[in-house]
Amino acid sequence: MIQQVTRKRYHAPLSSPGRAIDIATGTGIWMMEMAADFPECEFLGIDIAQLQPTTILPKNCTFKCANILEGLSYPDGYFDYVRHSLLVTAFSKENWSSYIKECARVCASEGWIEMIEITGLHQGGGPAVKKFFELLTGALRKRGSSPETTEVLDELMLETGLADVQAKEFKLPFGSRGGSAGMLFLKDVRMLHAALTPLYMSMHCMTREEVEQIMLQLEEEVENCDAYGILRIYIGRKP
Repeated sequence: MIQQVTRKRYHAPLSSPGRAIDIATGTGIWMMEMAADFPECEFLGIDIAQLQPTTILPKNCTFKCANILEGLSYPDGYFDYVRHSLLVTAFSKENWSSYIKECARVCASEGWIEMIEITGLHQGGGPAVKKFFELLTGALRKRGSSPETTEVLDELMLETGLADVQAKEFKLPFGSRGGSAGMLFLKDVRMLHAALTPLYMSMHCMTREEVEQIMLQLEEEVENCDAYGILRIYIGRKP
């Protein structure tokens, strides 16, 4: 979905990295594609869940189970490229600051850090889209997450001492009006909504049927008007 919207697999100006880490790698698909693009680079993917393949892997790919909240068990300056995608649900505001410092610690001098995040913002749509984002951001705050912080990661990067910091913004379309990327985003939204349904019910004294109705209304609404989530991509260089 992200690659379809941004038309790039990566955004940092990479030349010939020797080691790269993909934090919260998920299924590892992105990293395995990158391993083919940079066959001389050693790629490490870490995630708290073991979702990655265990049989056929590119020779320059390794996966490990790790919890980023416990820090990275690698020496200072070990990686030339440090990257993550979509950790908005994982961190509090305080976690974000310490996490970016940890990324900077393990990044080599002249290496790059790249962070891809969805924010709590949206554009377009109508009352159903607005209601969905209100529920979503409220639930994330209730869990201790900080969706607002994903809007200012460039500021935190600068505070950490990174240079050449850039922030790029993209629209993530909802539904079939946004083509295949829009359908993928809607699929992600459905799964997120289902996962947070118990929290919505307890926070707002809603029934399951009422929560499910919000999703149905959103899906109907985005078929009739354009609506977008907001994706931000941040890059910074370690001096």
